[in-house]
Amino acid sequence: MDLTITVRGCDQCKRNDRPATRYTLAVENGEPVTRDLCAEDAAPLEAVFGPLAPPEKPSPQDAFKEQLLTLMNEHEEEANALRARREAEWRKENPAPVKKAPAKKTAAKKTAPAKKTAVKKAAPAKKAPAKKTGTKSLTVAEIEALKAEGKQ
Repeated sequence: MDLTITVRGCDQCKRNDRPATRYTLAVENGEPVTRDLCAEDAAPLEAVFGPLAPPEKPSPQDAFKEQLLTLMNEHEEEANALRARREAEWRKENPAPVKKAPAKKTAAKKTAPAKKTAVKKAAPAKKAPAKKTGTKSLTVAEIEALKAEGKQ
């Protein structure tokens, strides 16, 4: 639903709370000039030209629109004031975080190279003889030596 509200305010005093009447003046062979004037600002024209047509009485719809517009303007002003108060309170309660400058990086101190000391290397461990798998073959001398050990 679209609602269009037209407010006719006085072009002279700029007040919207008074009914304004549209006046059009044209000089012979000139362009007409149109102004919306309230009764107070239109009084000099009526003094010169005599009583003009009575100002239009606003229709009930126009009167309702005027009231609605006035209420909307008042409500908007109150809402803006309330919004500003709440925002100020919120900022007091929640101050903006302070950004810290990044820490300066310091160059690492150079130290003297570590002294190398001579380390004696241990002799490599001897590997145990690999076990043979499968059948063992012995010489005659080995067999006799094994026999001699078993008797002792």
